[in-house]
Amino acid sequence: MKLKVLILALLITFCGSICAKSKKTDDVKVTVTFLVMMDRDTNAKISKALKAQDGIINSKIDTQKQEVVITFDGKKNTVSNLQQMFKENGYTAQALETGCFGSPEGCLNAVHYIENTMP
Repeated sequence: MKLKVLILALLITFCGSICAKSKKTDDVKVTVTFLVMMDRDTNAKISKALKAQDGIINSKIDTQKQEVVITFDGKKNTVSNLQQMFKENGYTAQALETGCFGSPEGCLNAVHYIENTMP
């Protein structure tokens, strides 16, 4: 009897581990808040630049707080790529917060700095 219970417990454990591995982990949502030194044309420029980026799920530009909050698919884009996008559009951006569990960059509350290239 004890042997049957032990075998049953092992089978349940084995099945549970297989089922856990088969769950979809394709979606990696990453949310990052960038501190951006903005001017009056920022909203239009950044909105246009974000449309050209892969994997953007949602974005919010707050000119009062000087923040841009971006949620994106971590399999299609990275914090570094987004910082490069800001740089290419003439903005200094600092990543204040990231919730990037499962992201290829793999960081939590990382601070990334990028230099301003404006003359």
